[in-house]
Amino acid sequence: MWLMTYVGAVFNGITILILADILLFTVPLVYEKNKKQIDHYIDIARKQINTIVSKIQEKLPGAKRTKVE
Repeated sequence: MWLMTYVGAVFNGITILILADILLFTVPLVYEKNKKQIDHYIDIARKQINTIVSKIQEKLPGAKRTKVE
């Protein structure tokens, strides 16, 4: 909410809607063109998150061990 007050101070509602509309149509095109690279980095991030979550679960007593996918 704190961040949204600053975003609201800079942009009005219609500007945010226009930016959302532009992103809605450009993000899928960028993903299609660079799918291999994006999937590679998403896989790296997913592996790092899984290792961090497993390390935290090992240190917490009684933590339920689940795999983040």
